[in-house]
Amino acid sequence: MHRIKPRTHRTLALLALTLVGCAGNRYQGMDATTLYSTAQTEYEHGDYGNAIEALERLMVAYQSFDRLPEARFLLAEAYFHDGQYVTARSEYQRFLDRYVGHELSAAAALGMCKSLDELSPRPQRDQTFTREAVTTCGNVIIDYAGTPEATEAAQVRQELREKLAEKDYLNARHYFRRKQYDPAIKYFQFVLDLYPETSFAPQALMGLYRANEAIGYDDLAEEARSRLLREYPDSDSAHELQSEDSGG
Repeated sequence: MHRIKPRTHRTLALLALTLVGCAGNRYQGMDATTLYSTAQTEYEHGDYGNAIEALERLMVAYQSFDRLPEARFLLAEAYFHDGQYVTARSEYQRFLDRYVGHELSAAAALGMCKSLDELSPRPQRDQTFTREAVTTCGNVIIDYAGTPEATEAAQVRQELREKLAEKDYLNARHYFRRKQYDPAIKYFQFVLDLYPETSFAPQALMGLYRANEAIGYDDLAEEARSRLLREYPDSDSAHELQSEDSGG
């Protein structure tokens, strides 16, 4: 095996120190106002990594800066747009903890909601982040009612509820295709009980109708069928039933 000579080790070490020093000195000597202004410019140009670096230096070196709340919020925004959603969520939370009642509080709360939304995976995967996002977005709706942030949080929350409904619906379909009707019925019922306003609710009722019909529970099948036609008359599932009734 080829061995690196001691002199080469020293050269590599000096090179590493030089690179670290260059990165660390990028904003050295700037006062708080200049750092903040530079970070804003970097952020506006989409250079989020540089903006983060400038803001982190500002946080450490100038803790009495009079625009520190705005700088911390901008730091959270930079992390968010840089795709670092876990860190962004933490920074938004840190802002809310430190600057209660600040005019940017609603935006920071929405930032937490949106960070968790970005962390929410596909419906087939574990939905821990999705459920946390639903709760967080719901808090924005309640705590900042009447604001644009609350309106946006409501939209995000509804999309997340659609995903959770889809998760249960996919579970139900999984069991239904395997003719395991009892667990299929359980998951179809979850969709109806927990997410009645979603697009999966009429599909769940159709599933309940088919599953109960398959195992001979005609009364329960008819109950699901009637409810589907009554509560979701314009849904594709209702139209499918109507087409079957008419022999189409």
